[in-house]
Amino acid sequence: MNAISMSPLMKTRQPLDSTINASVTAMGALCEPGHTTVPLKPSATMLAAGARAGGVSVEVAWKIYQAMIHHGE
Repeated sequence: MNAISMSPLMKTRQPLDSTINASVTAMGALCEPGHTTVPLKPSATMLAAGARAGGVSVEVAWKIYQAMIHHGE
């Protein structure tokens, strides 16, 4: 049974705990237009594609990827 079909059965609403609340907030941020999730460690295929697209070595593509991932922290 999903949460929508269960909602009429619940007599009172229970407050969300902080972990769930933080998760919902984070997921909301990821759902903004133009945002997407990416792995912290790209696959070899991803690195090769980035290297080809940028005309750089795979090592440089890896450094660029890391810089982009960690820039938002």
